[in-house]
Amino acid sequence: MSFNGDYSDAVPPEYSSEETLAAIAPEDRERTLVTAARRGDEAAAREIYRSCRGPILSLIVSLVGDPLQAQDILQVVFFKAFRGLPGFRFRSSLLTWIYRIARNECRNHLKRCGVPALPLDDILGSRYEADGPCGPDAGCARAEAVKRAVRQLPFKMREVIVLRYQQDLSYDEMSRVLRCPQGTVASRLNRALTELGSRLHPDGGRR
Repeated sequence: MSFNGDYSDAVPPEYSSEETLAAIAPEDRERTLVTAARRGDEAAAREIYRSCRGPILSLIVSLVGDPLQAQDILQVVFFKAFRGLPGFRFRSSLLTWIYRIARNECRNHLKRCGVPALPLDDILGSRYEADGPCGPDAGCARAEAVKRAVRQLPFKMREVIVLRYQQDLSYDEMSRVLRCPQGTVASRLNRALTELGSRLHPDGGRR
């Protein structure tokens, strides 16, 4: 199956009209799409791309920081995903499987660039700024401090925070993306949050 990087066109109605998809049980939809895409069905491939593109791009932007570079990485990720689709065994959701490809591609990109820390302008913003519009007040200053601290974290710490608090992945999903036990994920996240806390409160919280 080929992948030319352009899956933005509307999916042909003969494959994925609302009537056709409605006839497929939700638990069977993903398997149906993957099976069709493996056979070379371009409509199924476009549907997979359309449904997964948003969260995958969000992850990439958060990890590499540059939206333009993120677009290039996104194309590589989906090229590898479609090329590797015959090896997908449904041991996780398709999105989780593509998350893993994206995470590895981001890590390799950062290694090639030799950049130890990159901006994560949107990370945690929705959770820390949800109380009101941003202005010159303590709440917004605190949110900016969090963003700066996250930017300084090592990649392994940064990625668990992104996956947990931005992408809202469960510990089980994170363990599949990172290919490590849930206990390791929890430990790594705890270390990341501890390190983040120490950067935010270098005096140990004393006033």
